[in-house]
Amino acid sequence: MDDQRRVKSRLQRSGLMRRPAAIRALVRRRQIRFTSGNRIELFDNGRDGLAAMLAAIRGATRQIHLETYILRADSTGSEFVEALSEKAAAGLDVSLIYDALGSRGLDRDFLSGFVGAGGRVVRFNPFRRWFPTFTPRRRDHRKLLIIDGRVGFVGGLNIGDEYAATVDGVPSWRDEHLRLEGPAVRDLEALFLESWFRAGGPGLPWQDLLSKEPEPVGDTRCAVLADGPLFRRRRMRDVLISGLADAENRVLLVSPYFSPGRRVLDALEQASERGIRVDLLLAGRTDHPLFRRATRAILPRLLARGVRVFEDHNRMMHAKVAVFDDSVSIVGTSNLDRQSFEYSFEVNVILEGPGFPERVRQRFVRDLEHATPISAESLAHRGPLTKLVDGVAALGLWMF
Repeated sequence: MDDQRRVKSRLQRSGLMRRPAAIRALVRRRQIRFTSGNRIELFDNGRDGLAAMLAAIRGATRQIHLETYILRADSTGSEFVEALSEKAAAGLDVSLIYDALGSRGLDRDFLSGFVGAGGRVVRFNPFRRWFPTFTPRRRDHRKLLIIDGRVGFVGGLNIGDEYAATVDGVPSWRDEHLRLEGPAVRDLEALFLESWFRAGGPGLPWQDLLSKEPEPVGDTRCAVLADGPLFRRRRMRDVLISGLADAENRVLLVSPYFSPGRRVLDALEQASERGIRVDLLLAGRTDHPLFRRATRAILPRLLARGVRVFEDHNRMMHAKVAVFDDSVSIVGTSNLDRQSFEYSFEVNVILEGPGFPERVRQRFVRDLEHATPISAESLAHRGPLTKLVDGVAALGLWMF
């Protein structure tokens, strides 16, 4: 009880802007914690974000913990594995988790040099001949890198050539990835350890790894929001719904895949009908055409209630971002779809203002200016067969 009073007292003294109700409830139950004194750097493309991650790996002195949904056996993946292997051979504690479905087709021989150098590696939920470890849809969609327990990376970037691609020297993959220093890094470390042990990884000295919180180094307040099927709470979905209900002026949501389910759609409509400016930025170029078809069947009901929808056809829009009234922003790994909300292990960082959420929103305002607005009229002009196919796709994603 004393701890709860101290947490509440610290939050009241901070003079923070009002949080969505779901975030307040999580804090009250101490399921997430906000920490001050964090320094955060934003990367809005794969080339720069992956380069920063590689630089951090090469500068590590004690330990490297990497968790990724996709690991490719291409030039980018090879560069990462080579850097990890060099550090493992130098005696550092280097541990790697990758998802078996996201990294399907990855030959285990690709990591033999890393293992031979002393690195540890586990696959999450591999497919077996008769019985999977978990249900097949249960995936590790987190993207985490923790260096020396001091520097953390989290966001949308996987490890592969497509994420680092450029066209005429300009990055062609639009994403949002964070580099963190400060107390919040210990929370990222705890999530990595949770994933490691869930995937059956060998013992790590978790008590030592979590015994000391990094010193404050900046002025940003944030909280690490873990989500996944074992939590049985659909935390990210509930935070989004609450943020839409509590918004007073405007909301920006960015996602490459959009099939969020009835409750989120209802919350979007209700926010817009209350006079909130709701902007939805989606991927115009996509690696999953089925999602785009399903989205086309969903959008007319949102457009009819004033939600503004845009598609980015200039680059692959892969960012997962939400901004509420420039007072709260969320950056992480959750897509606005049922897979992320119900089946995947995800991680998102809630960032509080004033100042930082506005910075996040302004980065996407530039994208909105160059994106293609989607109108109800343009969707109404789809042919009967196209509408039927789109509707079947939406129904299939809802049922699957």
